[in-house]
Amino acid sequence: MIWDLEKGIPFLNETFDEVYSRIFIEHLTNVGFHLAECYRVLKPNGKVDITTDNALAYRYYLFGTHTGRYEKHHPGDHHYGIFTKSHLKNHFEKAGFNNIQIDYVETDTLGKWFDLFSLVKPRIRVRAKK
Repeated sequence: MIWDLEKGIPFLNETFDEVYSRIFIEHLTNVGFHLAECYRVLKPNGKVDITTDNALAYRYYLFGTHTGRYEKHHPGDHHYGIFTKSHLKNHFEKAGFNNIQIDYVETDTLGKWFDLFSLVKPRIRVRAKK
């Protein structure tokens, strides 16, 4: 199925046990709306597992991947946001999630070798329950 998730998730309320996304929400113009949609389609006690870019990872700024270079190589695709743990906690709480666990995680890209010399991991993973 191909769908514009900016318009919502095309499923009925309480359809899924889990919603998972990886390296996606930074491309959305309205993260709050999307998380509210994730909450809506989850069954009671359903889980959400979302990984996104860490705003504190300086390699994104050093290499320009989050300051314009990405868009030059991927026309029509943009990074609209980049997050810290506190930003994500606020978004998930506002959407109604609880038992929010937030962790820094590594990547599986070539950049992982650069990250060996960094104190900051480039991704943030959020797991929460409805």
